[in-house]
Amino acid sequence: MAKRSLLGNIKIVYTDDPITTSSGLGPMVEAFHKSPLAKGFYSGLPKRSSARSLGKRRLGLIFLSSLLYGHDAVDDLEEFEGDVFLENFYRGDLPAPRTMVDFLNDFSEKNIHDLNNHLTTMGHSIRKQLEMKLPEEHKKGPLQLSIDSTSHIQHGRKMEGLGLNYKNEICLDSQRISDQYGLTYGFQLRGGSTGKGVGAADLINQAFSSTKFKDEKYLSGDSAYLNQNVIKACMANGAFFTITATDTIKWTKRIEAEDLPPLKWEPWVYSEDEKKEALKKGKTLTKIELSTYHWKPSWDKNKHLHFPVVIKRTWVPYKDQVKKQQTGNLFDYADNVDGQWKHYAVVTSMPLIKFSLQEVIERHNKRGNCERFIKEEKYGFDLLHFPCIKLQKNYAYGLIAQVAHNILRWLAVLERPHKPHFSKKLRRRFIYIPGKLVKHARQMTLRIPKKFKQEVERLREVLQWLPESALATGVP
Repeated sequence: MAKRSLLGNIKIVYTDDPITTSSGLGPMVEAFHKSPLAKGFYSGLPKRSSARSLGKRRLGLIFLSSLLYGHDAVDDLEEFEGDVFLENFYRGDLPAPRTMVDFLNDFSEKNIHDLNNHLTTMGHSIRKQLEMKLPEEHKKGPLQLSIDSTSHIQHGRKMEGLGLNYKNEICLDSQRISDQYGLTYGFQLRGGSTGKGVGAADLINQAFSSTKFKDEKYLSGDSAYLNQNVIKACMANGAFFTITATDTIKWTKRIEAEDLPPLKWEPWVYSEDEKKEALKKGKTLTKIELSTYHWKPSWDKNKHLHFPVVIKRTWVPYKDQVKKQQTGNLFDYADNVDGQWKHYAVVTSMPLIKFSLQEVIERHNKRGNCERFIKEEKYGFDLLHFPCIKLQKNYAYGLIAQVAHNILRWLAVLERPHKPHFSKKLRRRFIYIPGKLVKHARQMTLRIPKKFKQEVERLREVLQWLPESALATGVP
């Protein structure tokens, strides 16, 4: 009996039939183009005066398509060459990478400013739609913004703005502000040696510019943002803040101050579900206690400002100790178990008459998602590297990447609100869809395998674009 081959015998046949691997890109770009958000995006782009120019709107959308598709660099635009679907969708030949670099070179300070303001408008607009459409259990409540910065290590030494940061990395530095959904409201690209927190007040004022003073809103940040400019910006916009405390306010000395009344500690309250989960897993709930005192900033010459400092202390047994067997008492810490208190503090403007100490810490802890979204933007849109020599042009690249990020977050939250996917999975599901372009009687039709019908229809549904698509005629 003949041995069966491990692999099937496949005959390869080459064809001139127009095919594409980006069928999902058209509906996504079209949804954005048809939305009110597109107007602000187009107005922030530089004008193209050359007779041979493709126009700023078309170049802007193609650039956006490249980032949505997941290109790692401007040169990757060459992957779109020969894609008959995209050429028909954008009504003509696609620009070369060199054209896109020239397009970035046209961005002025005003274009940067206008595009950044559009990012704020975009964030608030998408958030408003999400709050209207999402089931009640998936709504995030009042606006909670988080601000943070990150480094972008570069290898080209001629790039403008390169500098050494506190980690001795040769890099550029960016600062962004985002909400609970991961939407970006403002973005800054700076020199690598720029200190953390520099320019934060401008970003905060920009992000809150579309809100009313009386609206309930919050801002959280790490210890780099504990300065008077940030605090004053929050107060001027009517926003409560929670900022990680630093030793500059001497909060650690207050804990053991012998010449002051001792701090009053209250226990952390675990929910019934948390207690049941701990018992189920045979674990002892960590002992946590909270206390507070008021800090008077030295820069307040009139001595009118008093801000609560909420201190959280967590009991941490020494690592060389055998874990204590669980008893009936979830907080049973016997005297013979060696350990120590680990302290953490947050400065806040949240009124403690209305909010408990635990609510302050829990709200501040939500800022951890900000770092996840920074990582998503760096790796999902290749903001690890920038394509231009000039800092301002790289700034423009970063802003367009933020617009692309917001579009994908918009799709991600609407499509799967309980646990939104990140860009890698979204692209694989909604963008990298194979299709075949067929022309008949001057009508272009995109044929997509039935296997992907559900994804395309879901994409249409969540982005709310009309059943009769303009894909056949392209973007006007």
